[in-house]
Amino acid sequence: MRSVEHKTTHFTPAKSAKEERNHEDIDPIIIKKLSAHEKMSEEIKQRQIDCEALSLGSHPIERKQYYSHTFSMSPKFVTNKGLIKIKGKNIDFIQLLQRN
Repeated sequence: MRSVEHKTTHFTPAKSAKEERNHEDIDPIIIKKLSAHEKMSEEIKQRQIDCEALSLGSHPIERKQYYSHTFSMSPKFVTNKGLIKIKGKNIDFIQLLQRN
């Protein structure tokens, strides 16, 4: 016959996750969501071209309807994704359009 001796231990609950997070030096992750025209504007700026992403609907050119009944494969509707103003070049604006 075997005898087993048990020791009495006191259970101490582990620290909560919130307490542990307060003591760690973790930098928060900040994600900035860019629209299509803002993203393209940033890519153009990386190529040393001075440009500016205009706010959606701020220019009259964005309010025009673009579609063609002449070409059968051409979509009837398009969606405006934004306007980029180019400075110091022969091109004044770049308009991003999405075919529906």
